Amino acid sequence: MSLIDAVVVVLGVALIAGELWFFLGPRKVSSVRSSPSTPQEIKVLVKGGYDPDTIPVEAGRPVRLLFYRDETEECSERVIFESLGIEKELAAFETTPVDFTLDKPGDYPFHCGLSVMHGRVVAQIGRDGARANLGKGHAKHG
Repeated sequence: MSLIDAVVVVLGVALIAGELWFFLGPRKVSSVRSSPSTPQEIKVLVKGGYDPDTIPVEAGRPVRLLFYRDETEECSERVIFESLGIEKELAAFETTPVDFTLDKPGDYPFHCGLSVMHGRVVAQIGRDGARANLGKGHAKHG
């Protein structure tokens, strides 16, 4: 084996090792930190009911529910959170945001205008509530 052959073999092995390290080596993991003032956005489909109908959130952080009403039924024209004093009209085939902050853990029920469809927001201490629905929802009202 000549000197040139040895150099080519060493360079080849080095290039293969570099390529393997590049593709299979450790990665930097970037995490997006959410601050206590960042709203927890959850998409809710309104069509014969609420989907999801149970929404876990983190207590003490703002909540933004994005109700997409995918129907024209009279019952679903409004959503009512009696314990929070919130009542919102939901336009058909549009997304309507409902914003609030739950300071205390607990169950916060909501229903339609005729009280036929029901759902609830469950405020929990810690981030597990906020992570439960992060990114979930329906493509129609993305």
